Amino acid sequence: MRDINNVVIMGDSYSTYQGYIPEGYRFYYSDERTDNPIVKGVEKTWWNMLANENKFNIILNDSYSGSTICNTVREILPLESSFVNRIDRYITNHFFAENKIDTMFIFGGTNDSWINAPVGNLKYSGWTADELKCVLPAFCYVIHQAKIAVDNVIVIINCGLKEEITNGFIEACKKFDVKYLHLEKIDKQHGHPTELGMKQISEQVMACLQKN
Repeated sequence: MRDINNVVIMGDSYSTYQGYIPEGYRFYYSDERTDNPIVKGVEKTWWNMLANENKFNIILNDSYSGSTICNTVREILPLESSFVNRIDRYITNHFFAENKIDTMFIFGGTNDSWINAPVGNLKYSGWTADELKCVLPAFCYVIHQAKIAVDNVIVIINCGLKEEITNGFIEACKKFDVKYLHLEKIDKQHGHPTELGMKQISEQVMACLQKN
């Protein structure tokens, strides 16, 4: 496993916890959550367990509950919530130039699948605004931008996505030579990881890291 010190996470609800994401972002998990699935403490999130086990620093957890990778966003969310806009904002604001980041984990696509965002086709350069409203070209754009910003990019692909989204993500990761993990049999309630599910995600990501 290569050395990982400083980490950025770009995610959706699966990676949120109140107080550990940028101010103003929607969160799913918190100390006050009373509806299942309940994750009792940030220590039981997949990313916190992974960081503690590997002793790496999470410099930024840029996770936004309900967010899509593409620019077709939920009606209740601003366009700025998409992965496309978020990674562009950090690049424009020189975040990656001013912070030494070893690895970026990208964990999204669940909301794109749930809201039936247009899937589109894989495209590796020259994206138009309309194409960035579609899942697959937007995913390619995000990976392209991530690789400009960070040497090591790792994609986590949720189980249960539309088949064309999963297959497209895998093909794009191979094209960009990006490490990826397709999660398997994660325990969930209401589509979100339980405490057991969080542990399973952490374990599967850890196994992926240990292969390299």
